Amino acid sequence: MEPVLTLQNISAYDAAGRALVPPVSLAVLPGERVRVIAERPRFEALARVVGGLTDPDSGEAVRNGPVGAMFPEPDFWDELSVLDNAAIPLTVAGISVRERRDAALEALESVGLGYAAHTYPRSLSLCEKRLAALARALVGRPALLLLAEPTSMLDEKETLRFLSALTARWAADRFAVIYSGPAILPPDKTLRLQEGE
Repeated sequence: MEPVLTLQNISAYDAAGRALVPPVSLAVLPGERVRVIAERPRFEALARVVGGLTDPDSGEAVRNGPVGAMFPEPDFWDELSVLDNAAIPLTVAGISVRERRDAALEALESVGLGYAAHTYPRSLSLCEKRLAALARALVGRPALLLLAEPTSMLDEKETLRFLSALTARWAADRFAVIYSGPAILPPDKTLRLQEGE
């Protein structure tokens, strides 16, 4: 089975030369769940490299398929509906309006948020915003999903709602997941990015 992600001795440093990501090698297979234990700046540095937003300062990151990402404070275009916000990754990819709206509605419905498709982000609760961000991250059927502390500041009921949606999509699509924060999914692998490592 071919990995969806291979990190070959990658590292990343901040502007002061501090190692945010110490040399890391990792192979992630389809459907694998990888928990990263790290402070937020370290995870975000790793996520930028994994997602292809920045190059590592050393080593190589090889992706086999698209990467979706969700962060705790998702950015939405307030003037766009929840549906059109969820479709943004497909807009960037040049997909037709009808196809991307159909895909975005399917993604929203799959996380239990179809009822909010034609509302606006400002009307959503925090949990609903996280679900909308999850739908947006999954709309392009990624091979790998990055989640940064996805249940932070959610209460127990909201956390269960979010995890139910995430688990259902993971079971159906079997994308790989790299996440930080609590062990929301039973990890197949654990990666520690901590001072001195």
